[in-house]
Amino acid sequence: MKKIAYLLMLVLSIFLVACGGEKKEKKASPNGNKVIIAQGAKPKSLDPHMYNEIPGLAVSRQFYNTLFNREKDGSITPELVESYEYASDTELNIVLKKGVKFHDDSELTADDVVYSFDRMKDKPGASIMIAEIDKVEKTGDYSVKILLKNASAPLLFNLAHPITSIVNKKYAETNDLASTAMGTGSYKLISYGDGEKIEMESFKDYFAGAPKIDGIVFRSIPEDTSRLAALETGEVDIVYGMSAISTQTIEANEALSLISEPTTSTEYITLNTEKAPFDNKDFRLALNYAIDKKSIVDSIYLGRAKVAKSIVNPSVFGYYEDIEGFEFNLDKAKELIQKSGVENKNFSLYVNDNPVRLQVAQIIQANLRELGIEMKIETLEWGTYLSKTGEGDFQAYLGGWVSGTSDADIVLYPLLDSKSIGFAGNRARYSNPEFDAEVEAARVVLSPEARKEHYKKAQIIAQEDSPLVVLFNRNENIGINKRVKGFNYDSTTMHKLGNLEIDE
Repeated sequence: MKKIAYLLMLVLSIFLVACGGEKKEKKASPNGNKVIIAQGAKPKSLDPHMYNEIPGLAVSRQFYNTLFNREKDGSITPELVESYEYASDTELNIVLKKGVKFHDDSELTADDVVYSFDRMKDKPGASIMIAEIDKVEKTGDYSVKILLKNASAPLLFNLAHPITSIVNKKYAETNDLASTAMGTGSYKLISYGDGEKIEMESFKDYFAGAPKIDGIVFRSIPEDTSRLAALETGEVDIVYGMSAISTQTIEANEALSLISEPTTSTEYITLNTEKAPFDNKDFRLALNYAIDKKSIVDSIYLGRAKVAKSIVNPSVFGYYEDIEGFEFNLDKAKELIQKSGVENKNFSLYVNDNPVRLQVAQIIQANLRELGIEMKIETLEWGTYLSKTGEGDFQAYLGGWVSGTSDADIVLYPLLDSKSIGFAGNRARYSNPEFDAEVEAARVVLSPEARKEHYKKAQIIAQEDSPLVVLFNRNENIGINKRVKGFNYDSTTMHKLGNLEIDE
């Protein structure tokens, strides 16, 4: 009898194991202890000072550090800085951290900082960020003095933006940073190629602590469906910039997690104010009423976006809450078009090779057709798109702008101040002395309330002139394989990846 009971228990235990009583082993990822990340466009350049474009800065910020860091709550903390003190409104004394290593094992010194700022002055992206800096002087091996032309309220926020990263003097003097990178960041460059696949390894001597993974690979996969497929098969671990429709698939997959959070960005149409028909203010205003922004948010973004009223994002300091937006009103649009006297109403709209933006453009195209306007959509590769729009070789283009500092200065000054016309940011080639006066006053006054008042007036002027047709503020949708831990979301979409871990 005991023997029979024993056999029954043995059979039962075997049955339980067969039915899942034993925990299944996880299938090892082919990516090992590396994290593979896909984004929709390859960088225009790895040079952190060159362009204020997200695909490039999302990669380059892994290689470099800035003097200061912007925390999630918007506060500013030291990064490469040990201590700092304002001697006056126009003089900032900085002491650097000692022992910070570059990827070539050399040590960060004041010479690198001075060189970096001198270099920024000649670069279209970074020069805007340091416009109020007169000069940077070395005061010791690990100390510098920043002298300003005027008091600068957003200075520390600008010095926390990855476009003001500190580079190695000796290396930058003899190497092209557009295709190479060598900084103090948590990862060091292994290979760049043509930018389609960028490989980097963890920097073991990183001053803030070496990453816990072996490295990162950034891949450019323009098509949303292809990025999604790569995430689902485990070919990549993280995908940036996913469409709203793809978020449903990500949420339904038990192996994946979804981040869908507001950004500091605004999507908009830039109108070239120097070219017909957009050299006419009434015609520009008409477009604001002609576009059904709510239908775009509902049909394409599935509620993961909000209609925008200002080029300044609502989460950014200086946003004017009571500004009146433009409601969808075809009768008002027709009235303004007639008032404008414009006869040839047709134009071309540039769109970069982003499927979601193409869908947005197609809805806009249908809206304008109701008014007898034929808008031709031209899709351009990312690099060509940046070049042509920076040169002013366009009538209109669909784009977006991220406030990398969470301060309205980084939006209004680069995008619309006349001193920023061209590659620096003002591609609308807009010029209004009254607007310039308000934005530039907000740069030098130190009172937060006074700055808000200047930004309020600037936003009202910009709305009345409409060099931009503001559309919506969208969420950033990111899909992540659950084997990856430690991803820290940044609303500027330029995420720092030094805390990533693998849980196999």
